[in-house]
Order: sequence, then structure tokens, then C-alpha cells
Amino acid sequence: MSSQDLRAFRVTDATTWNAFVESAAYHAFPQLWEWGEVRAMGGWTPVRLAIGPSAESPVAGAQLLLRRIPVVGWHLAYAPRGPIGRMDDPRTRAAFMHALRVLGRTERIATVRIDPEAAPDTPYGSALMSLPWRAAPKVQPPTTRVVDLTVGEEALRASLKRKHRQYVNKAERGGVTIERFDGSSPADVIGPALADFNRIYRFTAQRAGFVAREPFYYERVWSLFAPTGRVRLSFALHDGERVATLFHFTCGERAVESYGGMTDAGADLRANYLLKWTAMADFARDGFAVYDMWGLATGGIRQFKEGFGGEEVEYVGARDLALRGPIDAALRLGLPAYGLAQRLRQRLLGRDDRSGADLA
Repeated sequence: MSSQDLRAFRVTDATTWNAFVESAAYHAFPQLWEWGEVRAMGGWTPVRLAIGPSAESPVAGAQLLLRRIPVVGWHLAYAPRGPIGRMDDPRTRAAFMHALRVLGRTERIATVRIDPEAAPDTPYGSALMSLPWRAAPKVQPPTTRVVDLTVGEEALRASLKRKHRQYVNKAERGGVTIERFDGSSPADVIGPALADFNRIYRFTAQRAGFVAREPFYYERVWSLFAPTGRVRLSFALHDGERVATLFHFTCGERAVESYGGMTDAGADLRANYLLKWTAMADFARDGFAVYDMWGLATGGIRQFKEGFGGEEVEYVGARDLALRGPIDAALRLGLPAYGLAQRLRQRLLGRDDRSGADLA
């Protein structure tokens, strides 16, 4: 198939788009339709751009989030964990690049930022390491740890480091149990569960020094993803108290551990060890092939994740494509200051929804 055989189109149906995403190479949950709707509440406009021989047969595409930059009147576009599809094929890459440039003229896009799950040693990743692409500030984690779930529960347990197996057993002996919720959980049940998730997650954020969004954000995420069955929430309990939590997305054969935290009591009980192990075993039994730990921090968190087996994966990281040179240059100079001003404004107002220049 030549690049001339591929035409560009915008996908406007959620079911059609999600079916493409889940079957595409390099797919990831931030390319799902619902993630675009989540980010829309932060001021981004989602556009689902695809190429293929027909609208019914896309071979590559990206959910692009567009944000108008004040004063200049142009847009910044970001494809979270995209583009996806047959991007190892140079003809497909060329056709999609052309589609991006056409979209850029139509929507007045100065810069496109991407960060696909492409390793540098793949044809796709290698192509992104050279012009016209350039390195950009990190948005999504450039490294992660993934576990092959197809080996089965027995092999997964055997791959745990000795200390991790001991801590899993300690939590079980200490009376820690696991509670699970999914898209079928009734509203009157999931409401209090999300409140406890927010409580634990904010406590963890304060202790670890990262920013947790306001509770309404995670509630919105759940309300959008739950009807599709692509989200799960689990807790470790001890004496009826929720002491650790994990929030997962699923996309195709992948389960992704996106948010998590624990209380001081949960840490003492090693509840997070049992919680993560149980999640991996649950997804393996449910037929998922990959468990993605969604990023690797330094120090203790990295060592904690390494103890559950799997392999470390490195992606090419964020890359920028300038579609309008002079405006792109102005954005590179002005956007960091604009983002800082937005964050300071939010903090002065007593909230931090990170919706200003935040690309996540």
C-alpha cells in the first residue's frame, strides 16, 4: 500500500475510534476516546485524526488535544502516547505527517507534540530521533516496567524477588484483604470508594512531593471510563479500613497501573505489596497479556516495582514537530512562563487542577 492510497479523515464516533485504538500497534489508554473527553474539561479540544484506505479501515492515527495559546491565537497540539498504528512503515509515517500538516493549516497549529510508546530501536522510534522531529520536555513517563502476564500465575509469583514474596505473605498473614471495583459497581458504592481513593492518594502525594488533582478530576475519569469497562479500582483493607489503593486503566490486552497510594498503616502492613501482586494475578486470570507499571521513579519506588519482575522499557520520549516556524519559536519561549503563571494563579485560588499549560 503506497502513501497515495491513504487518505486522512477525522473520526467522530467513539466506538469506531476505540476499536481502532485497541487493535493498533503502539496503542495506549491515553489515545482512547474517553481520555480526550477527560482533558476537554481542562480546556483542551480533542481531534481524532486517522489515515487509511477508507474511514472504516484506519491504519494509523492520533487523538490530538488542541489548546489555543492566548495572544498569538495559534494552537499547540499534543498526542498523548500517540500517534499509533502501522508507524514502522515509512509510507504510513509519510502519509500521516502530511495529514498533520494539512490539519495544522486548517486548525492553525504551530507545534505538534507526541510521545508514543515507541522504543528507540524500532523503525518508528528511530525515525522520531531525527529531523524534522526534535526533543521536547517530558510529558508522559519515558521509561516504564512491563510484566508479561501470559506466563501464568505460578510463573509470575516465582518471578517476584524473595523479599517481595515475603512481604506479600506477611500482609496476608496480617489480615490484609483485597477489595475490587469496576465499571459495573453501583454509584452508591463507587462514590464512597472514590472518596477513599482521593483521601489515600492525596496523603501519598503530600508525603512523596507530587501534585494530586482535585477529587472531581478522578471522579470525572471514572464516570467516563466506567461505562466502557476500561477502568478498575482496588483497595487493601485491614480491620475494615482502606489502607492502600490502585487505579487501573485497560486498553486492548494491556492493564495499566496509573495511580496508587497508601497510608502509614498500609506501609507498616506491607499492604501495597499484596495489592499490586493481587492486581497482577487478577489481570492474568482475566486474560490480559501485559501489566504496565506506568513509569519508573528513582530510589525506593523504582526498587519496589523492580521486585515484581518484568522488564524495563525505554521510549523515545516527547518529540516536537514545528508546523509554523515563527509561532513555534515564540511558543518555546513563552509557554514555560505561561504555564508557571497558570500554576501560580491556581495555587493562589486555593486549588491545583493543572489545566493551564499542563499536557498530561
